[in-house]
Amino acid sequence: MLIIGAGGIGLRHIKGYTQTGRARLSVVEPDDKKRADMAQKFALVDKYQGIGQADLNSFDLAVICAPAHTHLPLMTKCIAADLPFMVEKPLSVSMEGVQDVLEKVKAKNLLARVGFTRRVADELQQLRSDIQAKKIGDLKLIYMNSSQEFPKYRPDFQSTYYARPEMGGGAILDAASHLFDMLIWIAGRPKNISCMYDRLVLQGTQTEDTCLINVCFESGVMANVVINQFQKPNTNQQEFIGTTGNLMLDHSKLIYRNSDAATPAQTRDFMDGLVPMEAHQARFAMQANYMMDALEGGPCHLATLEDAELNLRLALSAKQSWDERRIIELDY
Repeated sequence: MLIIGAGGIGLRHIKGYTQTGRARLSVVEPDDKKRADMAQKFALVDKYQGIGQADLNSFDLAVICAPAHTHLPLMTKCIAADLPFMVEKPLSVSMEGVQDVLEKVKAKNLLARVGFTRRVADELQQLRSDIQAKKIGDLKLIYMNSSQEFPKYRPDFQSTYYARPEMGGGAILDAASHLFDMLIWIAGRPKNISCMYDRLVLQGTQTEDTCLINVCFESGVMANVVINQFQKPNTNQQEFIGTTGNLMLDHSKLIYRNSDAATPAQTRDFMDGLVPMEAHQARFAMQANYMMDALEGGPCHLATLEDAELNLRLALSAKQSWDERRIIELDY
């Protein structure tokens, strides 16, 4: 496996593939210190300063963890070498060149997936399964709130990609993309979107720390997405409202209600007894196993490039909505 980029997310992938016990890893990282640090901490086969130094034909899979504005050229190099890949989210920072990459991947029937780790979470898979089984009747409405004190978790945020919109940072392209992936996976193709966004608190960035988004889907489902990245409580709630009941995902706790009773009809905490950060890292190992299973011909429900293209289109349309003060119809 070739891990391209050894920053924060690259480190998680390196740990994840190492934890599987199935992978031999090499790393591409232009920063000398990070590259040396990875070589010291992990049993790497090779390390490269640039992708041009690596023989791409000698690898089974590339994992692209570099900043989002480099994703398209890196994917293009993988495609030219017939090298399957996983690319981190967002797919890119604009729509320019995205369709060309999708067409080339399709023409070569190349395995390509996008790193939305929530898809491997047991609680989200159970939620989606319950909705498909009509546990809450027909899904009609979705409320999402994913807000936290971002600097607490990424104290270096001002010096990373996050601070710059052209590198894929901000509440919409970066944080909301996970929620958009959940919506696309569960509710289908979005039809139109409206948005308000701003940088209300966080200093030292050129990106928004807050967004309020409304989305309508071709399925008739409506969704409301709220994110701020400065509040003290860590809130991560998604409520799915159907004609016969509600399902709420509160962090890792799945709650089912089918009446106005004070006690839910059913509650299960999928993280019960687990250490949260260890469980989060374990998802990267699960994701790595899914990718290696897919290399061996197994099924893979991880986000496709087409899913991520929709996701990016939704994020860019959200920004366009507030910039132009209008509802944006998504053009397919």
